[in-house]
Amino acid sequence: MDMSFDGVFGLGEVQRLKDLRELDLLYTPAEERFDRITRLAARVLQSPMAMITLVTEEAEWIKSSFGWAESSVPRQHSFCNQAIREHHALVVADATEDERFATNPLVTGRLGIRFYAGQLLHAGAGSEVGALCVMDTLPRQLGHGELETLQDLAVIVERELSRRNQSSFQNTLIRNHDTQARRGSIDELTRTWNRSAVMELAHLECAAASMGTPLSLLLIDIDNLGMVNENFGALMGDVVLHEVSSWIRRNVRESDTCGRYGNGTFLVMVRAGILDARLIAERVRDSVERQAVPGMPMQVTVSIGVACARTRFPSPVALIAAADKSMRQAKEAGGNNVETVLL
Repeated sequence: MDMSFDGVFGLGEVQRLKDLRELDLLYTPAEERFDRITRLAARVLQSPMAMITLVTEEAEWIKSSFGWAESSVPRQHSFCNQAIREHHALVVADATEDERFATNPLVTGRLGIRFYAGQLLHAGAGSEVGALCVMDTLPRQLGHGELETLQDLAVIVERELSRRNQSSFQNTLIRNHDTQARRGSIDELTRTWNRSAVMELAHLECAAASMGTPLSLLLIDIDNLGMVNENFGALMGDVVLHEVSSWIRRNVRESDTCGRYGNGTFLVMVRAGILDARLIAERVRDSVERQAVPGMPMQVTVSIGVACARTRFPSPVALIAAADKSMRQAKEAGGNNVETVLL
């Protein structure tokens, strides 16, 4: 069944897309405030997959996910799009027995989706902009209490949709780039800002520091990524990158700027002095050390260099060079370490 936009929405679809764009969330980095909700939905509803989706003209874009790697799904294949078409929560016990989905590639292909439950997300004057959903590869039912839980979690998502929780500079970058340009600013693998975007943000942060705002820069490098790629393959290396980026987001503040700076290196800008920045770095290092990457026996650790600007006009290039030197010192000390420097 073709579930694409076919004109049946009319003017309501025009308003829906307007309200969706005004959220300024399309093609933005993953955020822990949403990720913790998808983790919770998956755990409480005992589902291997959970997502927060936003449905555009052409695609279902995934703002947050648990157990799901793709960043988007064609709109004509989207279960959440069907929920929007029907204007209510959608529960599919077994997609192979539902004529709306039986021939859907998400059902017949490698993903093998069988169960879906989605609660609509509203924005603006009540426009249905997406859904919070859980999915499974096994047929199942969703009890009344479980559906209420999904509804309650969707309300929390809606509150977060209305908030501007990134730093003012990240919000500026988002507003100054249309959705197509923002798509080119995201690292698809780690769902963080890519190198060019995070460097643009670093220059903005340094300009603000010239007015007296404390500023530190963290360079976080995965210690043994090369060994992972060599022993377990590039796909497992990608899994490690994805997991480490998630662990970093959980342990930095929501206002901090995080991006992928190099192959196995992340850059984080922190509006804090050296002591607070080191505490954040140690929290990240400890979290990564304690986690396990699914399907890989090797422990993953990170080395972190922290550079704090004492000058009134810090240079992002100088901060990065200093943090890189400290990060290399952390590696030379055996890895899984944090080194700091004041500029």
